[in-house]
Amino acid sequence: MMAHTEIERGAPFCDNPVCALHVRVRDAMVEGGGNWLTLPDGRVFGRSRFGDTLLCDACGTRRGPVRLGTAQEANLRRARQ
Repeated sequence: MMAHTEIERGAPFCDNPVCALHVRVRDAMVEGGGNWLTLPDGRVFGRSRFGDTLLCDACGTRRGPVRLGTAQEANLRRARQ
């Protein structure tokens, strides 16, 4: 029943599709699993349930969506293609 929320089973870290953290463990450049992540620039984000949706802290508290720097964004876009 909770498979849609488990990162290890393919759920995105953040369910907001415009957030840079809308990534899955199986995506290139993604390592690990769980409810916390650290970006290469040192920012740390958790994820929590907001209503029926799992969102990163930034999106869940309406400070997001998370954006990456230009080089990081380009690498992420290439990894998703």
